[in-house]
Amino acid sequence: MRRPIRAALLAIDLGSSSVKTLLISAESGAPIAIARRPTGSGSDSVEQDPERWWRAICAATGEVLTAATIAGGEQLEVVAIGVDGHGPSLVPVRADGRAAGFALMWRDRRSADDEVALAAALHRGGWLLGELPKARWLIRERREVAAQSAWLLSSWDALTYRLTGVAVSSFWDPARRVSLAQRSALLGLGLDDRALPPEVAPGTKIGSLLPGPASELGLPAGVPIAAGTNDGLAAVIGAGLTVPGIGVDVGGTAGGVAVSATRAVATHIATAHPGLLWSGPTPTPFGDERILGGAFAGTGRLLEWVVTDLLGRDPAAATDRRADLFRAAAALPIGAHGLVAKPIPSSGFGSPHSADEVFVGRASHHGPEHFVRAAIECGAIAIANLLAPARAAGLPIDEIRLSGPATGAAPGPLSGGEPVPAALVQLRADLFELPVVIGQNTEASAAGAAALAGVAAGVFADLREASEAVAAPVVRIAPQANLRDEVHTLRERVRALAVEEGARGAGRRED
Repeated sequence: MRRPIRAALLAIDLGSSSVKTLLISAESGAPIAIARRPTGSGSDSVEQDPERWWRAICAATGEVLTAATIAGGEQLEVVAIGVDGHGPSLVPVRADGRAAGFALMWRDRRSADDEVALAAALHRGGWLLGELPKARWLIRERREVAAQSAWLLSSWDALTYRLTGVAVSSFWDPARRVSLAQRSALLGLGLDDRALPPEVAPGTKIGSLLPGPASELGLPAGVPIAAGTNDGLAAVIGAGLTVPGIGVDVGGTAGGVAVSATRAVATHIATAHPGLLWSGPTPTPFGDERILGGAFAGTGRLLEWVVTDLLGRDPAAATDRRADLFRAAAALPIGAHGLVAKPIPSSGFGSPHSADEVFVGRASHHGPEHFVRAAIECGAIAIANLLAPARAAGLPIDEIRLSGPATGAAPGPLSGGEPVPAALVQLRADLFELPVVIGQNTEASAAGAAALAGVAAGVFADLREASEAVAAPVVRIAPQANLRDEVHTLRERVRALAVEEGARGAGRRED
């Protein structure tokens, strides 16, 4: 008897330090299998090897396909693939889709002068310039790499090019479009057509999976491929920010938060607190709302450093005991018995030589669990303190949805592959003073990429339906009112440290 066929959507979520592949049901949006692999030479690197990304993608895809086959009795059919990636990161690609050289990561600031020149020509800056400044720098400074490049693309567009052989520039924000006059100006400033492929909207079916990459991924050729997007907007989709008042704590190596708001509220917040939060449009199919948010250059990296570097030689923090370590951290009171992590500066989290460079209040009674607890509290407080002035000025937030292992939404390598204890998830609700929600897909960016795949394949009627399907809430946790005084004391201490350190606390990941 022939096994029934189960339709699935495959997402490829390219992060700064790892890639995740996610299989979800095309019928319900529920997860089938997820896998992750490390991708970079280091979380602080300004260049990474895209060929290493690709090997990680192939390995992780093989793992989810195998896991899905073992777990279910049905025959699995991947009906579409969607991707997302970090940015603005530039990937020089050859005509066959392979990398012509190393990718220039979003944290790379060597093209700062190019950004100034292009901003003057286009009358816009930052994220609205995308990868163009890095492309101009590479053409000038890496001539051999540029000569071998067929295209100069974003991380997500480079992935779809490798899968399909079709070069596009995929984004929603109309302010990023390049007119014919602007294109002429850019060409006169040292850029060329390789950095200016045709513009499309994310979720557009741009082609089909080629035989070569299909073989490497373990999939049949011809699977539809969706135009992708950056990981931040993918998280907005995957967390279901379809109506004002919903936010997402994106977790990840860098960390950050995004909140959906009406245009009037966003304008008011920008006027009341200029520069506090960045503001951009929601994905076009969501309507006229805005996304307010902030990114942090290392809140997730801080926890990674604590577990892997600071405690790496401590027997109590050995890999096979990490679950015990996180349980011990969960049992501690708010404030970790006086140990506090310094606020992460907007310039990023480097590689400190000692705990004293990162923590204050250190005492002899502090064990490994205190450092883990303080690092987790630091990530949550960074978001809480960033949002506090906006909330006081009238930004309504009904709930924050959690994504990834750094927030406790999903198991991960730092916690020994086991779920983070419920008390550490509760901690986020307490420090935010807001309900937190965990959805059926606990990796929001990956879920967003899967939603794009579903739109391209016609599985969902539109992006709103896709977003609400993949983000269906499972758990909602309310803050504990009796801890309000302890929460305010800790947040004020961190706020004072930020003033003392001269830290802005949040930035835009230099985008």
